[in-house]
Amino acid sequence: MKQITHTIGGKEVTLDVGKMWFSKFYGEATSSDPLLMSELLSKPNKQFDFICGLVYGGMNCHFKVIGDPNLVTLERVQEWVGAMDETEAAELINKFVEVNKPKEQGEAPAQEKA
Repeated sequence: MKQITHTIGGKEVTLDVGKMWFSKFYGEATSSDPLLMSELLSKPNKQFDFICGLVYGGMNCHFKVIGDPNLVTLERVQEWVGAMDETEAAELINKFVEVNKPKEQGEAPAQEKA
């Protein structure tokens, strides 16, 4: 399960970043291909858009999965992200990177010969 908990707008929220709903909402928020999100993350002038997409996509994905009909608006997310300080934004990005790291690193195990 790929979830992040983070305090946003003074409230601890869950961002679900491991479901297809996340890709849909992330794409809506950023008007970009969710598969190319690393491009937004790597450009300093696009990090605001990346974080908005992360929060909007993660919160709304979580709400969809748990059946909560009260989705958050992009405008509200932009207000929250705009009020974040750089440390808080960096912490959220680091949480996202950490939850998306492969569980095991290194070579794949040897395959058995038939």
